[in-house]
Amino acid sequence: MMGVLSKKIIITGAVQGVGFRPFVYKIAQQFDLLGEVYNDSAGVVIIVQCTQTQLDKLLLSLNNDAPELSRIIDISIVDNYQDDKVYKDFSISKSRKGKASAVVLPDACICNDCIDDITDKNNRRYGYAFTNCTNCGPRFSIIKQIPYDRKSTSMSVFSMCKQCEKEYQNPIDRRFHAQPNACAECGPKLQLTDALGKDVVTKNIVEKTASLLKQGKIIAIKGIGGFHLACLASIESAVVTLRQRKHRKHKPFALMARDVSMVKQYCLVSDQEECLLTDRASPIVLLTKANDLLSAQIAPKQKSLGFMLPYSPLHYLLLQELDEPLVLTSGNQSHNPQIIDNQSALNELGNIADYFLLHNRDIVNRVDDSVVRYVAGDLRVIRRARGYAPTSLPLPEGFEECTGLLAVGAELKNTFCLLTESQAIISQHIGDLKTLESYQDFQDNIDLYQQLYETEVKHLACDLHPDYLSSKYAENYAQTNNIKLDAVQHHHAHIAACLFEQGRAVDSDKVLGVVWDGMGLGADNSLWGGEFLLANYLGFNRVAQFEQTALLGGDKATNEPWRMAYAYFKKHRLPTDEWFVDKPVKAFDALLDSKMPLNYTSSVGRLFDAVAYVLGICNQQISYEAQAAIELENLAN
Repeated sequence: MMGVLSKKIIITGAVQGVGFRPFVYKIAQQFDLLGEVYNDSAGVVIIVQCTQTQLDKLLLSLNNDAPELSRIIDISIVDNYQDDKVYKDFSISKSRKGKASAVVLPDACICNDCIDDITDKNNRRYGYAFTNCTNCGPRFSIIKQIPYDRKSTSMSVFSMCKQCEKEYQNPIDRRFHAQPNACAECGPKLQLTDALGKDVVTKNIVEKTASLLKQGKIIAIKGIGGFHLACLASIESAVVTLRQRKHRKHKPFALMARDVSMVKQYCLVSDQEECLLTDRASPIVLLTKANDLLSAQIAPKQKSLGFMLPYSPLHYLLLQELDEPLVLTSGNQSHNPQIIDNQSALNELGNIADYFLLHNRDIVNRVDDSVVRYVAGDLRVIRRARGYAPTSLPLPEGFEECTGLLAVGAELKNTFCLLTESQAIISQHIGDLKTLESYQDFQDNIDLYQQLYETEVKHLACDLHPDYLSSKYAENYAQTNNIKLDAVQHHHAHIAACLFEQGRAVDSDKVLGVVWDGMGLGADNSLWGGEFLLANYLGFNRVAQFEQTALLGGDKATNEPWRMAYAYFKKHRLPTDEWFVDKPVKAFDALLDSKMPLNYTSSVGRLFDAVAYVLGICNQQISYEAQAAIELENLAN
């Protein structure tokens, strides 16, 4: 036929699990296109036979009208594509394997359409806690491998009923190929137990859970990416009990509110912050307190509160039964990863929670809550996890030959980054690598990302500090697999990350990077943390620094702010008598006078500790990392 073109269109980016194929199908119907669309490991592939005019309309729609959750990185076209197949219509075909470059999508909070479903008494999904569609629901937390199909998720064990199957197969239904699609007849089920795992008999599990919360009980709730421990924020005795049982003296708890209007009862909320609260990622948003209506035990000595809105149907249904916010904190023992399976929750949280709200949809990949805030009008992601991770960034110029590079991250607040042929994939927040469980989670996720993105590690980068568990992992991996390992100075890595985020090319000019930090091993084997580095990706020169001060007591100095204050006082010959009356300083006087080798640091974080002590903010041992600096920041604000 004259004027008919045969094209293969490859679309990469966040295009799987978002209703992209049905979107293409509808365009094809609208413009009378012939061909097919399918998923492969690269993304979405369209085979189309059409005229140039039809092709132009198709490309315009792809760019302008793509589904809300999608994010297109690239659209490439194979001209004069040779296909022996004769197309008489346009169809959605089965997924195929291919060269991996597809983006694995983060989990998305419940959409308004699904909220309508679960709150409509005439809808078959009324009150169903696992309702979802192509516009919302679990993604990364349930995926085992790509392409993103039901058989590749933890939903594979649930066979759809006839009605769900009909929706799933209908190209014009919003649940067409929604991989977690289910209903009360065929999908996951809720279970409520006591701390011993014995079922609580009740007609309505959500209503019973709300009733228990109103009685001041602590409930372990299985969410999308892990367990939370919950209690009613208005019952101070419950909040205090949760702190005592979890051994969490001062670190702030997060809160979940039914809606934005409830958040505004307790916090000041700007238009930007309201958009964040209602965003599909549904992160915890740090907001300025408007009053002291909630217990001071929720966030001691803080002028801000961390609020999120219900991100799953289960949370939405539960919050509809409550007139006040929930305290919602990670379900784990101190320093261990968030728990994701039912039996582990019962075993490890049985001495904290009074009851357990469980379900039988397995969490494949652990994802904690994301934490964000606005600083001077700019969005800052403090913890990148549910809703944001995995994150894919395009590779700046010069990184094309770096496929298979794995940067393993530091030991505290760990994340790692894997470079594929076209993207830098940033993992979810792993946490502090301080326990066997967290270290195993770190290793498991590295294996998972290599599998999901079909990218083998060929080159490693780790922190310069050889005793970090992440560095030890990299060293062992490099030796075992005979691949190159580069150790990178901690603060140089901070600057390089900023350059990458701004898309600077590999051979770009040096910038002046100002890095104020806790502590990281410096090139001279001292502990840096207040650095002015002239740097690019390839190297740096240290042009200035904060003065170095003795780290009295080694690691104890990071937990007892008075030690840094005393070191600064002695360094500057300030009178100490009235400031350190009850502190064991005589041993340090002898140590400072003895010429014995000491650790010294230029850390601004430790300077903040000293200032916090002098101002009377943090006189004793801190109970969580950076507590002194955080409380100092609150005083400054």
